[in-house]
Amino acid sequence: MAQKITIEPVTRVEGHGKVTIQLDDNLNVAQSRLHIVEFRGFERFVQGRPYWEAPVLVQRLCGICPVSHHLAAAKALDVIVGAGTGLGLTPTGEKMRRLMHYGQMFQSHSLHFFHLSSPDFLLGYDADPAIRNVIGVALNFPELAVQGVMMRKFGQEIIRATAGKKIHGTGAIPGGINKNLSTAERDEFLKGADPLNINKMIEWAQGALDFFKGYHAKNKDYIDNFSVFPSSHMSLVRKDGAIDLYHGVLRCIDKDGKKLLDDIDYQDYYKHIGE
Repeated sequence: MAQKITIEPVTRVEGHGKVTIQLDDNLNVAQSRLHIVEFRGFERFVQGRPYWEAPVLVQRLCGICPVSHHLAAAKALDVIVGAGTGLGLTPTGEKMRRLMHYGQMFQSHSLHFFHLSSPDFLLGYDADPAIRNVIGVALNFPELAVQGVMMRKFGQEIIRATAGKKIHGTGAIPGGINKNLSTAERDEFLKGADPLNINKMIEWAQGALDFFKGYHAKNKDYIDNFSVFPSSHMSLVRKDGAIDLYHGVLRCIDKDGKKLLDDIDYQDYYKHIGE
């Protein structure tokens, strides 16, 4: 007899969702769906607004990665105001935007690794879901939990210093930036009181990387069979082919590393990617 399995809510994701799985009469999966319940609609309600509002409006898409949306809008408007399609900003403007985005990536990755992923690694995939979460990590691995919290705090402080606020800042404007980084702010990040300084962040980040490398070495067969999906990958890359988080050309490769998109101008994405 056909059955329907519902997993709700889907936990440890940035938002809300559920999964429904339809089984046929032989209990084989006939259909599976991921339901995302948030409605956005930004494409419509930004229409008719002054163009300079876009970087502030569209970052409301997310409270975890607002900087990425903020900068994407600002870069689009750079073209409109004549700042060019490449790195047409002043050197200071480009560096401030990059630092803003690096702070964003640092805090977002810290959240993902320590809060969303580490419970599986540290407590085991078979652990009771009641403890297989960030609270369980805090109770059983308090030092790591503190590192995760402080690393995210450091990234958010970088965002505050470059964008004006930790969430939904206003630092990037069409054609440039509206805030500089003071000498005092710079020195606080470089050599501030432990643990909120760059040297401690590097130490902890490398420690997290070493931890996962060791975990993978011990559980390679399980991880490679369970969590590896033969998908394509796309990124911005710079001239030497390395990943770039702020500017570059679009490159897409398949599961074997063969180029599907061969370094195209990101402004032409719509010619290659359909929604």
